[in-house]
Amino acid sequence: MVRPLGITILGGLVLLAAVILFLLAVASFFVGLAFLLPFTATGTTLLLNGLLYFVVAVVLGVAGSGLLMMRPWAWGLALLASLVTLVYVGYNTYQTSQAGEAVSFQAILELVLIAVVFVYLLSVSRAFRRPARMA
Repeated sequence: MVRPLGITILGGLVLLAAVILFLLAVASFFVGLAFLLPFTATGTTLLLNGLLYFVVAVVLGVAGSGLLMMRPWAWGLALLASLVTLVYVGYNTYQTSQAGEAVSFQAILELVLIAVVFVYLLSVSRAFRRPARMA
């Protein structure tokens, strides 16, 4: 089956996010090394953040390449990630509104975009199904 255009765009964006996080991981690691001796607590935090960013970058890289190769596990991973992100952003928006602050346009836009990605992933699930093997 041919890859839908939206999956190509999502896969490319996920790969772009992986590259950006990898660059942040490298920068955080080197700055953490520079801060390690004079400011031990700050340096350690930066090193751990660099390690976390690196792990997330690797996961995003694998997921993005899986989406571009139309792997079913990549669809499941993308669906799970979008659902978790939707719940996280929705909860933060709810907490902000309960604190008496006005909900920002950015928060509403984030919720709408994440919901659109989630619904789109649900709608293209057929494209990720493997055809039955002929015996």
